[in-house]
Amino acid sequence: MKNVSVHLSKDLISKYGVKNFPIRKGDIVRIVRGDAEKDEKLNIVGKEGKVIKILTDKGKVIIENINISKADGKMKPRKIDPSAIVLTKLILEDKKRKERLTKLAQLRNITVQEEPEPAKSEEKKEGEEAATEPEKEAEEQKVEDKEEEEEKDE
Repeated sequence: MKNVSVHLSKDLISKYGVKNFPIRKGDIVRIVRGDAEKDEKLNIVGKEGKVIKILTDKGKVIIENINISKADGKMKPRKIDPSAIVLTKLILEDKKRKERLTKLAQLRNITVQEEPEPAKSEEKKEGEEAATEPEKEAEEQKVEDKEEEEEKDE
């Protein structure tokens, strides 16, 4: 098995028009299926976590803070089948992965709106403008006050 693909959540499906996509380390997933008898104490269904590792040879996924206890009392990470999880947040730092997702969305006639990345230079400009606006208002207020004083003196 080369890639391990996982179903996307409903909001991601509506955003990208793709129902499943290869999972990567760092993606956020939610567990939607599980054995209630085995997980009675743990109850992992509905929990969200970050993907720590993908076992491509076995086709399993290891999720952060999802553990099972061994016979000697130690905890070890639980290997979860990809059919039991749903992707809730994609990590799109890789350009190739982002391009592939947008191409698949374009094939389905869906336009993907890119999330704006916060830029420090823009924040500074906005901060400078915000700082100058109160200064301008203060200057206008001073001019009005001076005009009122002159009218009173006359």
